[in-house]
Amino acid sequence: MTKNRSKCLFILFAILLVICLIATFVNFTYPLSVKGNYYSYSNFVSNLKLGEDISEGLRLTYRADLPEYESESNYESLLNATVSDLKDIVQSQGYKDVVVTTTDNNQIIVNVGNIVTSEDKNEIISLIGEMSAINFSMNSDGSEPFATAKDIASIETLSKVENITYYYVRISFTKQSQAAINEATSEGGTLYMLLGDTTVGSMQIESNTLSGGYLEIFSQDFVDELSANTYANRLRTGTFALELTQLKSATISPSYGIGVGIFLSVAATLIVIAIIAYLIYKYNHLGLIASFALMFFICISLFLLQSVPAVHINFAGFIGLLVAMLLVVDTMVGMFEKAKEHYKSDIKLYISLKMAQKETLVKTIILNLVFMVTGFVCMFMPTLPVQSFGWVVFVMSFVSAFTSLVLMRLFVKMYLPFNNSNGNKCNFHKGGNNA
Repeated sequence: MTKNRSKCLFILFAILLVICLIATFVNFTYPLSVKGNYYSYSNFVSNLKLGEDISEGLRLTYRADLPEYESESNYESLLNATVSDLKDIVQSQGYKDVVVTTTDNNQIIVNVGNIVTSEDKNEIISLIGEMSAINFSMNSDGSEPFATAKDIASIETLSKVENITYYYVRISFTKQSQAAINEATSEGGTLYMLLGDTTVGSMQIESNTLSGGYLEIFSQDFVDELSANTYANRLRTGTFALELTQLKSATISPSYGIGVGIFLSVAATLIVIAIIAYLIYKYNHLGLIASFALMFFICISLFLLQSVPAVHINFAGFIGLLVAMLLVVDTMVGMFEKAKEHYKSDIKLYISLKMAQKETLVKTIILNLVFMVTGFVCMFMPTLPVQSFGWVVFVMSFVSAFTSLVLMRLFVKMYLPFNNSNGNKCNFHKGGNNA
């Protein structure tokens, strides 16, 4: 590789790193409006899904009452079904740290972690904060409903591809209720969907529209799967097995204290600064290159952690972040130490680095594979902290392998045209005949 080509590549990667750092740590509002609306960009760190032990949470309390048409003997099974449905609905919106418990006085308590912004709180409250039974009627006031919550078999979010992909919501009715539904809608007209006294949808239907036992809802508001699923979840809250009445809602502090998030952010920053300072002090030019690669490792890792829906970071997950970062630093230091040994034996710098890369290849692969397997096993453990640790380690092990085996070796190759013989610039010293 020529010196000019190396210089161009370093400049290109430096620009790319600046863009990555902005995307990772900076929030901003787009300078130009779209149809009169200004949109904001939320960085990777802000989008991380955090656990209730290190982030603010929301606690909602409900009274669970038995519907008039159900027997008292069914209460326990209906309670379990309601608890399961509540958890599924909240988790489907991206809030993975959800704990739903019951009390002896017929109450259900929903604890939701990772309440990062006020918008998160408002979204959850609007989704499950107030629950009313769903019913379907040909009258706008909801009188004489032809179907209620007990007649619904399922509510699904589906998609169709016709030039473009669009999403819709399908409501399927039970076989037992289909005859009555078909009779009520046989003449067509306007169908109204209501949650309690609130109309949540209306549509023109023709006769025999519901003869297949399901109702399909299309809307221009369903711009993606999330928006369609949000609407479907709102309808699902009207089909709970028990009638829920919200008693209270409260914001709860992180279980490790209000300032734990700030403390961990400061601690992580100081650790990164300490690692970079050590690398530069210990290996000079090579330390700068390692720090360059480490910043890419951090940006790529945070991008993946906030992108993968199943990744959920609590305190154990934060420890997993540090462990994975130490893994990539250890592999880079191991390569440098091998190169230093060869250079000390009077071997030229560029040959020492190539030999070190070759000798540490198998060790680096094995280390990352061990971490991947460890993370994969932890992902299936029953406790949430261990799962969080497992997901973080599993995802970051791939980034660690990419950084050590691809990025770091590429950066060393780009560096050698500038210095392929002077080991002093890397704090390497001769120990052989030329010492």
